[in-house]
Amino acid sequence: MPATNPLRRNTSRIRKSRPTHRSPLYQVAEALKDIELEEMEVINPFTLAPWEERIQTITDTEIIRQPDTDRAAYIAVSSSARNGMVGFGAAIKTRKHIGDAPTVETLSSTLGPSTEQNLHVGELAAIAYAIGQLQWRKYHSITLLTRNKAAVLMLRNPRQQSGQEHICSIYKSIAKLKRKCNKITVVWLPSGEDDELWTCAKEKAKEATRQGKEPQAPVPRARSTTLSMARAKRGTTSSLPDKVGKFSKRVDTALPGKHTQRLYNQCTWKEASVLAQLRTGIARLNSYLVLIKAAPSDQCDCGEARETVEHFLFRCRRWTEHRKEMLQCTETYRSNISFYLGGKSLSDNKNWSPNMKAVQATIRFAIAAGRLDADPWQRSSQ
Repeated sequence: MPATNPLRRNTSRIRKSRPTHRSPLYQVAEALKDIELEEMEVINPFTLAPWEERIQTITDTEIIRQPDTDRAAYIAVSSSARNGMVGFGAAIKTRKHIGDAPTVETLSSTLGPSTEQNLHVGELAAIAYAIGQLQWRKYHSITLLTRNKAAVLMLRNPRQQSGQEHICSIYKSIAKLKRKCNKITVVWLPSGEDDELWTCAKEKAKEATRQGKEPQAPVPRARSTTLSMARAKRGTTSSLPDKVGKFSKRVDTALPGKHTQRLYNQCTWKEASVLAQLRTGIARLNSYLVLIKAAPSDQCDCGEARETVEHFLFRCRRWTEHRKEMLQCTETYRSNISFYLGGKSLSDNKNWSPNMKAVQATIRFAIAAGRLDADPWQRSSQ
């Protein structure tokens, strides 16, 4: 984050608060604790202002070649990752003077180890470096060729991604070139199309990653690569610890799973809040409120049982009228909390999927009842 972000100043004050289960985000942060923040690239909220003109890019499969005139300049860039290093190469085809035969100038640079950099960032660095070599040109039509389509698309529409520093450098160089009446076009070169200039750039990229090559200057770590390495080091978790989320695992035996994303993506903020309360048991119901001392008792106001999620959804007589739509969703799964909250029960087969109609009906029931909207502290004071 940039230094102006208030959260960056607060990271040093973060303390461990839960002695048992650590979230995946915490585990990734733990794997990265030895890396100084100053070594990481800064990701700003935006790369360019919305009103700034974007680079002209071409990603069509059939490229319309510009005629090789005295005022034409060509740049081909490529990146390479091998022998534990990432580097880039470029080839620039220009004429020193009008009427001269075109000459090709090549350059290469070793960016850094593959544990800190990647091919995508290397491609952006190559573009930034190569365009910077043409600052003295005037009235030229400059065409830049690359086989990295992702880099071309990122230049067309920059976002919060690794390589922001190189993109800013590219746009600053292009702004200077445009002030000298140059025209710049970035072209994606399909893999099936041969190009001698790009082949030359590729050879220079390979030269930058030969055995024993070292970076010429320190470069900030790429955020995407650093996080990927940390996640790989942490490994994947196929199940939750035994003592974590007992209620949620009883509601949904498929946890953790991608189906939860589908559940919440189809909800508004309020609906998602209600669904999260019901699926975790951390809800504005007396069975939970008594644990945080926000209610004097865990008994339901109906006086018949503890006010749990199951009692609220299926048994409390105060909400009988509100429950009609829920009951119409099924004849066989009534009182099945997993069915109504989008979870997998022990009796479901491997082809199971959440019943979104029942989930939405359950959410509407909870909102109509209004019980989950009550202020627990106000209730306890009463």
